[in-house]
Amino acid sequence: MTFNVIKKQSDDNFMEWILDPESKLKQFQDIKILMKNEYLNDPYDWVVAFSSGKDSTLVLKLLWEMLSELRKDQRHKNVHVISSDTTVETNKLTSFLHKSLEMIAVNGAELGIKVHLVTPRLIQRYFRHVIGLGVIPPVPGKGFQWCTDRLKIAPLNSKMTEILKQQPVIIPEPEYNHRLTLLLGVRLDESIKRASSIKRHTSNDFFGEHDYIPNARVFHAVRDISTDDTWNFLRYKNKELPWGMPLENLEAMYGGTNIKECPVIRSKKELNKSCGDTRTGCWVCLLGGRKDKMLQELIDGGDESVTYLAEWKEFLFDVTFDCRYKDPIKGIKDIEKRVQKTSNKGFLDNPAIWHEEEFNRYIEHYKAYERATKGNERGEYDPGKFSFEMRRMLLEKLFYAQEMAGYTLISDEEVLLILQEWSNEGYNVAREELKTINHQYDGAVVLKRDWTINEKETTNRNPIFFVEVPLNMPASELAVYHKERQRLTGRSIFCFYSHTDYNHAKMVYNTATFLVCKKDIATLEEATSYVYEWLYLEGHNTTGIDGKPFTKMTKEARNAALNHLMIDTLGVAIKSMDERVESLKNQPVNLMTISEEEIDKISRKWSLLQKWIRIEKENHIEEYDKINDKSTLTNKKIEFSYNCVDLTKNGQLAFLF
Repeated sequence: MTFNVIKKQSDDNFMEWILDPESKLKQFQDIKILMKNEYLNDPYDWVVAFSSGKDSTLVLKLLWEMLSELRKDQRHKNVHVISSDTTVETNKLTSFLHKSLEMIAVNGAELGIKVHLVTPRLIQRYFRHVIGLGVIPPVPGKGFQWCTDRLKIAPLNSKMTEILKQQPVIIPEPEYNHRLTLLLGVRLDESIKRASSIKRHTSNDFFGEHDYIPNARVFHAVRDISTDDTWNFLRYKNKELPWGMPLENLEAMYGGTNIKECPVIRSKKELNKSCGDTRTGCWVCLLGGRKDKMLQELIDGGDESVTYLAEWKEFLFDVTFDCRYKDPIKGIKDIEKRVQKTSNKGFLDNPAIWHEEEFNRYIEHYKAYERATKGNERGEYDPGKFSFEMRRMLLEKLFYAQEMAGYTLISDEEVLLILQEWSNEGYNVAREELKTINHQYDGAVVLKRDWTINEKETTNRNPIFFVEVPLNMPASELAVYHKERQRLTGRSIFCFYSHTDYNHAKMVYNTATFLVCKKDIATLEEATSYVYEWLYLEGHNTTGIDGKPFTKMTKEARNAALNHLMIDTLGVAIKSMDERVESLKNQPVNLMTISEEEIDKISRKWSLLQKWIRIEKENHIEEYDKINDKSTLTNKKIEFSYNCVDLTKNGQLAFLF
């Protein structure tokens, strides 16, 4: 519907109120009569879900007027006005809501009105989930809208359940299927989806069942009232609402007429259709897209503090799609428990795969090797939560927004809870270590489901490199090692796992492919060096006997580097062996022509490669050289030692002793 059509309809409606107000007022009088009859015949308490928007205000105004018209002895029960403060709504809206509730509590007491302001518990808070746990926020068309349940539904339902338990036991029981009535300000005129939902969940014209609270019914008193009639009724011969709030204050909360209200949720089917492009949407909400109409209207209206909230939200929106800031490891706690149970059982000590005959022993190891797989069960890109690095950036940027806005965006208690959540994951950060930083963003790197770069959505202009690192650790141990590097360095490099399987040679090893896209990295060699430093060297700082600090490899990093170097160095030789064995399998007649000396050479070479790939204790370098053409090895220089590892400028590892 075009703007001109909407404006004409509004103008026509206004003229109807001017020329024939009695007929316009009749529909509201009918609602009050219905309210009165239901109120007087219902022995149980009523609840009004009040968001301080126009629709819930309309319901409360009609109910207030009805109660005022009753005799004092007829007001036989409590009317509970419940509001939810999600803690992530704009300062303007929160202040308006709190002021409204104060007036309602004071001026509505003699009518039996009791006010309840509910907030999510600390563990339900938005920042605890996104920044503390790394949970990805809901975005348009993707993901479950978890925040609505935690921030609104759970606190409201908890209070309603509490009120329900306080209802009297009546004997004999009334012929009601409910023990509590909830009045909601939802209207058919709001949207097609809203109208459809109301019709699905009402047993008759005005009443329906509550999806979450048993024994509670829902009263859609204003379901048939249009938006224009809502405003014109609120304005009719009144400059303030019954509880004393100036009407102009309510009107000021709405700016553009196209901004709708984010209502209280009653239906499970409404859960993913409830928020987004709304007047009362949380300022952190991404469902309306990167640009927020509500925030922009506040900025245009002169509230400069909201500029910093909008900037933080845009930052969150951008990084939500960036694969570089996603943790590639899922279910790490279960993986760590599994690895811990088997960590003391080495290959030679595991009776399940031990055979006296060396050949069978290696074959069993090949079969039992825990292969790493790429992506989800279908091999698709399916990233996990935010990396710790990004979570810390989000918190520090939030501190900046809070300082610039001049009012609280996150409580000290929630900050401490976030630090505890980080500590539970192995990231120990003291409060004083966190800085107030306006982190900037260099543009997103977005992947498609098939792991290719999404050129349309990728906005980062820096070159993108993929660095494949063979690590030869079972999948679980590889994940645990990766997580330890994240904890040690406080950073993460996004990667995906896979494995290389030489079926004929019966050799297999795992690999991690890292995605690198950074401002100062312009070549693959620089990207490789960057990955190697993070993977083996960074994070473990100590002081030498000369008093100077230096970076020392951890025991786990040294073992991982040895595993990487061994596989990387022997790659050509293993491939050659696989091709040789395949050739012999495909031409069995030629086996008769191979001398016993050649067969023995192949057998010993196979056995030695198996020992090398597992870095077993014996030194096999000289023995391998005797039976192998050195040209099958790579050109990397290898010198073995047990002390340290150095990263050369070209990104290759050299062991120095």
